[in-house]
Amino acid sequence: MSKRVLLLGLPPIVLLAIAAALAYVSVEWDEAAADRTAAERLTLYRQTILGEYNKFRYLPYMIARDTRATNVLGLGQTDASANRFLEEMADNAGASLLYVMDRSGTTLAASNWADELSLVGRNYAFRPYFQSAIAGDEGRFFAIGATLGEPGLFLARPTPVSGEPLGVAVVKVDMRGLERAWAEGGETVFATDRNGIIFLSSVADWRYKSLAPVPGPVRAAIDETRQYATQPLTPLTNTADPAAEVLTIDGRAFRHTVADVGLLDWQLHFLVPVEAARQTVWPIWAGAIGLSLLYIVALLMLRGRALRRASAVLLQESAGLRELNRRLTDEVEERKRVEAELIKAQEGLARSNRLAAVGQMSAAVAHELNQPLAALRMFVAGTRKFLQKQDLGAARDNLDEIESLQERMAALTQELKRFARPSESRIERIDLRDSLKAVEKIARPRFDETGVSLSMDLPDEALTLETARLRVEQILLNLLRNGAEAAGQAHEQSGGGTVHVSARQDGAAVRISVSDNGVGVPEELRERIFDPFFTTKLSSGGLGLGLSISGRIADDLGGSLEVSSNPQGGATFLLRLPGGTGQRPPAGVSGVREPEPAE
Repeated sequence: MSKRVLLLGLPPIVLLAIAAALAYVSVEWDEAAADRTAAERLTLYRQTILGEYNKFRYLPYMIARDTRATNVLGLGQTDASANRFLEEMADNAGASLLYVMDRSGTTLAASNWADELSLVGRNYAFRPYFQSAIAGDEGRFFAIGATLGEPGLFLARPTPVSGEPLGVAVVKVDMRGLERAWAEGGETVFATDRNGIIFLSSVADWRYKSLAPVPGPVRAAIDETRQYATQPLTPLTNTADPAAEVLTIDGRAFRHTVADVGLLDWQLHFLVPVEAARQTVWPIWAGAIGLSLLYIVALLMLRGRALRRASAVLLQESAGLRELNRRLTDEVEERKRVEAELIKAQEGLARSNRLAAVGQMSAAVAHELNQPLAALRMFVAGTRKFLQKQDLGAARDNLDEIESLQERMAALTQELKRFARPSESRIERIDLRDSLKAVEKIARPRFDETGVSLSMDLPDEALTLETARLRVEQILLNLLRNGAEAAGQAHEQSGGGTVHVSARQDGAAVRISVSDNGVGVPEELRERIFDPFFTTKLSSGGLGLGLSISGRIADDLGGSLEVSSNPQGGATFLLRLPGGTGQRPPAGVSGVREPEPAE
């Protein structure tokens, strides 16, 4: 039932997964398109600002060269003709203000001379544009007017234009027309100065706020020049990076694109609401959810129809079931007959000389993989229990063990193939104690099954070898399994079977002994015990490959495998392996694998 529910629930899951992928791609496309549009708009706005700047940039230079305006510098006092000239020039040029200051920063002539808040007689030496111009450079500065309180861009030139400056000619440009154009276009655009202060914005409430908290020294410098009068300059956003790709303002997220304005040392910012940059996401999700709901409704309707049909045809199905039972009975009899024929065919094939080698190798594979498969069954059963108990950590550990057993079985099948054709295994530096513990874990189910106890005597210091780890562990697994079977058969009734494993350093080699208290190996059979296909376990179905393979691996590794009888009964298998650092690889073993024979 659960499998059926899973299959029925699969289509909406796949649909939602596809929708998620499409939504992700559409967001990327929409955001990229929004960023491209923002960059194009910023390029246009940047050119507009630079065009406005270049339109008035020449004007202070022309005033600085015209004696009708600069004669007041020689007089050291105001002059009516200079005032009227500047007034006429401001009207013709469309400038907000034109005025001339002496070396001390006092205004001697201004285009608004006749107004109540005339600049004439006022000193603006504290303004950076005056300081730059009196030093012989071009002055540029955006600020709120100290007298009129109206913002504008101040452009200044020294006069005369060459030689020692005697005064400064200034033009004030009203940039608020740009703000109105931005607002009318329905776009969110603002400009910041080098300190991150917003001075032009399509959103009026954002004007004279900062993109980040203003440091104390910077705020002191702004106050000294009275650039933004008494504005608090509070942060507009709490984003740590003012150039971040996404800004959050008043709880709303915006895509953020920035462009430099070149000569003016300003930055233009273009904001697009995140939801506007993801317009295609919602239709995708709405469509996917709608289709999923339709699918569920259709399933419910089909389920109801099926139930109604089931109740209507229940009587008719009883006759069909009787016929089906008869057919199943016939089919079972037929299968029994076929199985009997197959058994006879298999017996004949087993006697065929052509398939003798294949049969032997198949038996060897079963012989070598029996214990890992038993361990796999144990770990799979344990994993199911752990999953039922929601013990995910233990389940993950069991899955790691299962993966390790799978890798070991794959390696063992390769080792069986090497029985007929020796190949090379990877040489690595190992601690033999770790290999013994790993083999003990794999063989443990066999000991539990036979009721044989296993004890291990390992030294505290490392037993270091440079050898083929998997091939050594294959020998050890064969010896433990044989010991468990021998001790289990000898003590089947009493349950007193034991296997003891010890490992010691023996000079430059390592010696491992595996002893059991089973029936032992008769003297006359010791020379044949390592022959291929020789076995004393006729009742258990063994083919005599385990010890033969183990002896051959030991020889390949440059070691030896011997058998002797215990005084108290049973047998002891002694495995010696060359050890130590810097030894040459044993014969038949290398640090690089040969290509495997073709299947």
